[in-house]
Amino acid sequence: MSSNPPSDVPPSPPLVAPVEAGLPAEIKQEDKTMAMLCHLLGILTAFLGPLIIWLVKKDQSPFVDDQGKEALNFQITLVIANAGFGQPFFIHFGV
Repeated sequence: MSSNPPSDVPPSPPLVAPVEAGLPAEIKQEDKTMAMLCHLLGILTAFLGPLIIWLVKKDQSPFVDDQGKEALNFQITLVIANAGFGQPFFIHFGV
């Protein structure tokens, strides 16, 4: 016995990953590289590296604009957390 669906049921659409609104489906390799640099430069330069790349590339690529904002937001959060929790630690323990 065959397990074919009834003829009145439409076939299900293929599974496709959702694309964020405003971002192109295909992203150029240069844009991926610049977005990666935004994230990696944050390790060495705190928020300055992502800020510079975002300011230069934000109007040229929506992907770099999005990822630059993400990296910049994360690095600013780390700077605030360090100021809020790091300084009292050193003051209290006198390291």
